[in-house]
Amino acid sequence: MASRKNRTGKANRRSPRSPPPPDGWVARRLAALSGRLRARRWLAIVLGVLLLFGGSLVGGYFLAQSLDRRDVEQVAREALDDMRKGAPAAEPAPRYARIEDLPELPKYTEVEPGQARPSFEEKPRPRVQPAAASATGEAWRRNAVPFRDLNSRPLVAVVIDDVGLDRPRSKRAWELPGPLTMSFLPYAKDLREQARAARARGHELMLHLPMEPNGRNDPGPNALLVSLTDAEIRARTTAALDSFEGFAGVNNHMGSRFTTFRPGMETVLRQLKGRGLMFLDSRTSAQSVGDAVAHETGVPSIVRHVFLDDDESLDSVRRKLAEAEAIARRQGFVVVIGHPHESTLVALAEWLPTTQGKGLALAPATAVLRKRNGWD
Repeated sequence: MASRKNRTGKANRRSPRSPPPPDGWVARRLAALSGRLRARRWLAIVLGVLLLFGGSLVGGYFLAQSLDRRDVEQVAREALDDMRKGAPAAEPAPRYARIEDLPELPKYTEVEPGQARPSFEEKPRPRVQPAAASATGEAWRRNAVPFRDLNSRPLVAVVIDDVGLDRPRSKRAWELPGPLTMSFLPYAKDLREQARAARARGHELMLHLPMEPNGRNDPGPNALLVSLTDAEIRARTTAALDSFEGFAGVNNHMGSRFTTFRPGMETVLRQLKGRGLMFLDSRTSAQSVGDAVAHETGVPSIVRHVFLDDDESLDSVRRKLAEAEAIARRQGFVVVIGHPHESTLVALAEWLPTTQGKGLALAPATAVLRKRNGWD
């Protein structure tokens, strides 16, 4: 049959069919392909094993490095030269908040809501001869805020505890008119910088030494506990004492249990004596032996008379300030302890400018120490 022509006149010719492959060719092709797939699969397995092994080596190295860093940080937190490493590394966002609301920070007081610790008035105590206390080189004298007029008016020493953690409110505290006494916790962040700022405003500085309370409130890192050995108490006290400079003395943070523990208080006060520091017994417990042991060991000491803000309501703080005025007039001086609560800051901002008109003198804690002991 003649081939059909297309439009160009050329014949359309069918391509001849390819001859069938020889016998066994398909089988050989499939076998070769299967072999290559097996080879690639084994290669992938070998590469995967190598990658896993290499990854485990690298991961193990970094894990070891991480564990080493954690070990170093743990040791650093326990080191004697820097208690502040026990504080949270991340800086809390600045805000006006109760310290109770900030994560991992201790509560201010040891009392339940609605309760209050009673104020305290001193009984007459034997006076130390001025000559015995006039030795030069004592740190409490070197770091004291100068104050001359001890006797013409009753003295009011206002001590603000727990300074340094809630930094906005701490700053508001040291911006109040003074002289006041700012007691800094040793694990506060940027402690030295904050202490310098408070001192530059004319306020006296103290170290707020964490001690074990009754109950479950957390006094913070490296607190002094009755379960510690004498060596551990010395180590933790040394760490706190080395946390910043320029403070005249120490008072207890919490400590309603530890301040009743005579062996521990003797260990602490011997260290204060060796450094020439004073001690303020916050009297978080009526059974505290702090002031008595200080007197026995020759450490200059004073005691707290009024707590301003166990009850944080503004009216209660105002009543406590009026009570402090009355005690100051009766015994010639008063030591008042408060905290950077909102109500306390507001009440003090109202009250502090009125003291001179009421015949009272704001004084640093060292001035009350001198007046209590009859020292010039």
